[in-house]
Amino acid sequence: MFGHLRPIRIWFCIAAALVAASIADPLVEFASNGGAFGAGSFTDHSNWDVFPALGAGVALVAVYIALRVRRALLRAGVHESLRPSALLALLPYVFAVQIALLYVMETAEQFVVAGHALGGVIWLGGPAPVSLAAHAVICVLTTFLLGRLACRLARSAVTLVAHIIAAIAVARRFATVTFSVVSRRADARRRAPLLSRTGLRAPPPLPA
Repeated sequence: MFGHLRPIRIWFCIAAALVAASIADPLVEFASNGGAFGAGSFTDHSNWDVFPALGAGVALVAVYIALRVRRALLRAGVHESLRPSALLALLPYVFAVQIALLYVMETAEQFVVAGHALGGVIWLGGPAPVSLAAHAVICVLTTFLLGRLACRLARSAVTLVAHIIAAIAVARRFATVTFSVVSRRADARRRAPLLSRTGLRAPPPLPA
């Protein structure tokens, strides 16, 4: 399904799809349960599946950011940003995964709530055209917002890691120089032990 996409972008697609589904699903079901689409029964009156999906989506976003940071560090700080054109190309993949995840989430929820699948398109949470349109809008917004947020967080993390590495390098260099100076002083004392014992005192006076 993902075709030629690189693994790091597959992570992003799945993360964005999970977050988008967990946001759009309760919104559509809230409107359905409030009678916005008429008196029909469009939902199973439960949203327990939203929180696990949202948690999994946030976790995958964190994994995606970690992969970006690792990639940038391995390539000497080169950032591969998700440009709007790249995000636009990812939208069909994100939307397809979002709808597939929605079906799985809602079907599993129906088994928990009712003990069996309720059938039909009740997993959409509302009339099919309205539900799909709402999910599409949330998909676009989530994909672009997450893309920008992930890029900024990844850049900040790379900068922070670079500062930490530089600070460690300076500390090691300072420790090496200090050890070298102390070693030279100790070596000088070993070469002239009598002189080193005199300290700052003057030589003893000679008798006349």
